Amino acid sequence: RGLRLYVERSALPETGEREWYEADLIGLAAVGKDGRDWGKVIAFHDFGAGSVMEVSGGVMLPFTDEAVPEIDVAGGKVLIDPPAGLLAGGGAKEDES
Repeated sequence: RGLRLYVERSALPETGEREWYEADLIGLAAVGKDGRDWGKVIAFHDFGAGSVMEVSGGVMLPFTDEAVPEIDVAGGKVLIDPPAGLLAGGGAKEDES
């Protein structure tokens, strides 16, 4: 407990398709599907029920394919589609039933 482990980047395996190291996503712009600027990715957390991505301004959303459908490390952004009602101003999704 309380121990930090550091590994040289060169010792890490290459990532596969739709795989990233969280450190590579820190600092990327978080842009909504509607073009809204939500801020920058500042951290990832795992409280036991799956990863959560924290965006500047205190915004936290599930790090899932649905909520974060596109990641463009080279382009410097992640596309976010917050679940309906999760974020103020995020809009509501259409009922798909």
